[in-house]
Amino acid sequence: MQTELERVAAEAATCTRCRLHESRTQVVFGQGDPHAELMFVGEAPGFHEDRQGLPFVGPSGQLLNRLLAGIGLRREDVYICNVVKSRPPRNRDPQPDEIAACRPWLDAQIRLVDPKVVVTLGNFAAKTLLETTTGISRLRGGSYPFQGRVLLPTFHPAAALHAEGRRFAGPSPREAMEEDFRTLATLLAERAGSHAPRDPDPDPDPDPDPDPDPDPVAEPGESEQLGLF
Repeated sequence: MQTELERVAAEAATCTRCRLHESRTQVVFGQGDPHAELMFVGEAPGFHEDRQGLPFVGPSGQLLNRLLAGIGLRREDVYICNVVKSRPPRNRDPQPDEIAACRPWLDAQIRLVDPKVVVTLGNFAAKTLLETTTGISRLRGGSYPFQGRVLLPTFHPAAALHAEGRRFAGPSPREAMEEDFRTLATLLAERAGSHAPRDPDPDPDPDPDPDPDPDPVAEPGESEQLGLF
């Protein structure tokens, strides 16, 4: 018998509520532990995700896996999804009406998985769930109450990959993400999670203020979403 989350995923798989269904290969609903204490919410599927039907399976996903391993977690321990479930053409930014059309799917995922901590990856996810116009560079470094849980914003992994090799006055986006993941480990430990993270690394310096509109790591022949910072 299908769980309610599986039923919602099956319904979303044929969604035509916005124009993105016209160009996608398939819906990328979500992946992971359906009862996870920790949920990650990204922005939209990219090239690899659209092909495989799974979130964060390209270079950004590999970095996310490494960051999880750094605090003693595996992908199987968490639930991962995106604000929009279909890839925008050429990985452009999702439009407001597309985000609104997909919002019921995201709301259902949050309700059914019922995580204790939600981590948003990138600008759109943080702005959507916190209902703010404040950018990720200012939001990250803190945690926020969210629907009886705690929400921790951080950069999108693609932004960290794109920024590698640049010089920053403070820590790089990658270093800032590592700091955020150490904060995440503390939040999970405080909530006595069954997958309590282990052995965080030494803490880096505070948040950088990177360029507002990067052009993150591109998939083959494509440009990634803008505004990840």
